[in-house]
Order: sequence, then C-alpha cells, then structure tokens
Amino acid sequence: MKEETSMTTTDLKERLKGVYVLALTPMKEDFSFHAAALKRNIDHYIASGAHGIIVGGTYAEYPSLTTAERKELFSAAAEAVAGRVPLLCCTAASGTYEAIELGKAAKAAGADGVMVTPPYVSEVRAGDILHHFELLNEAGELPILIYNSASIGVHLSPEEIAVLAKLDNVAGVKQGAVDLHALVRTVAYAGGDISVMCGSDGLILGALASGLPGCTSTNANFMAREFVALYDEFRRGENDRALERYYRWQPIRELARKYGQPAMAKAAMELVGLPSGPVRAPFRTLGEEAKADIARTLRQVGIIQ
Repeated sequence: MKEETSMTTTDLKERLKGVYVLALTPMKEDFSFHAAALKRNIDHYIASGAHGIIVGGTYAEYPSLTTAERKELFSAAAEAVAGRVPLLCCTAASGTYEAIELGKAAKAAGADGVMVTPPYVSEVRAGDILHHFELLNEAGELPILIYNSASIGVHLSPEEIAVLAKLDNVAGVKQGAVDLHALVRTVAYAGGDISVMCGSDGLILGALASGLPGCTSTNANFMAREFVALYDEFRRGENDRALERYYRWQPIRELARKYGQPAMAKAAMELVGLPSGPVRAPFRTLGEEAKADIARTLRQVGIIQ
C-alpha cells in the first residue's frame, strides 16, 4: 500500500485519454467482494491495451457496497494495477464529508485520482454543488474527475462544468451526456482547463471525431480489445475500419438497453471467461434465457466463437 500518489492534477489531465475501463466489481456467490477476480480482470484489461482503470462506479455497484467494502475495493484495485496505468477510484457520496473520507482512503491505497458525482440529495442546487466540489478541492486528497451522469438525478450543464473546471484539483470530467452536442459544448467551454472524456459507449466515435481525447466504458469489461482497436484505428486515420467496428457493436448496445447494466455486462464477462459473479440487489442477476440471448449476440458480433 502506497502512502501517497506522485501524480499531479496536470499529470492526470494529460493522461485522461484513450480507453478507461469502468471495472465492474466481481462478487462471490455469497455476494461478497471477490478481490482475486478483480486482479485477474484488471490484468486482462491492461494486457488488452486499456489506458486507465476506474473502480467503484455506479455500474460497479458502489451504492450497495458498505464504506468498508469500498475502501477494500480501492486497496485491491491499487495492488492489482500496481502503477501500470492511471487508477481512479469512485468516491461519490451524497454527503461531502463521506466523499472526502473516501478520497483519503483512495489516496492511502495508492490511487492516482478520484471520480466524484455531484451530491444527489433532495433539492440540491447549483450553489450547493459548487460548494461540494470546492470542499473536495480544498481537501486536496487527489486529482478529481467529475462524474456527470443524468442517471443519478443531478446532471451538470456544460456551463456548470466550465465553472468547476476552474478549481485547481479538477483534472477532467466524465461527461455522461448522451447528446453529442452537449459533449461538444463541454469541450468548447471547459476543454482548455480539463480533459473531457466521453462517458457513453454509444457516442465514442462521434466524440473522438469531435476532439475528445477518449472514453470511459462499461462494455469494455468484456470487449476491451475492441475498444482499444477502435481508438487506435481512429488515431491512425483508418476511418472506414473504425466505422465498421463501431456499427458492428450496435446489437451489444441494444442488449444493454434490453437487460440493463451491470447485469448484462456481468453476464457477458462470464461468457468471455472473466469472473464477475452475481449482481447485488436492487439489481437482479440474469437468468439462463437472457444469458443465451447475450451469447448469441456476442457470437454474431464476433466477441466469442
């Protein structure tokens, strides 16, 4: 366990590019955290060319993890990554001081940054969100990746992100908007201060073409090499190949809508030989019929034989 990180906010901003895997949290059959499985999966992501790892996000089931489990996850992830790529830990919490506490744990574990949502308490207002991030910024535990996701009920506008981008310890934003124009506006308003990462698998190619440096992905848990290949093809100017690959994935994107995340991605991980285990309530682990449907689609797309 490292006592501190050497990566500055500027360092992390420059390295927030490429494909960052939003690593799911593997569980044993009794629903306890499976640290050995996480290490195996992280080794696979890095061997597949992933440029960074993020643990403990929404689809990684952090709302169903205790604070102690989240800290255990951070430590296990840092040990597994071992400095090979940047590691960010999601320390999102509706209470500011809980987020700060989790940030301290991430720093002690050896993470390079934290990913944080706005607070999602009832009637939170723009000034409250700014205050939340100001306190995190002042705590200065680790560089911050803002986690902007409409799914939690509080969604930041590009203009609001631009204000937060002025804080010293903010390195970037995971912009989870599903409107490409919102991503473009975020880069226009905040891209000079922070790295704007695409947070939606479905927009990755349009985002790269619009100048965003990379993306975060849940589906990369079971198809990391595909995401890295698309990123590399785009960077080499092989646009026809990138377009073919991107549109070939559409059936997988439909699966995510049909069965929901993280249940779909965890089922797909098992099909490609990566341990994931069940999902915790309120999510429900998929049954055999759904798994067979996912297997057929993965074969159709060429992810499995």
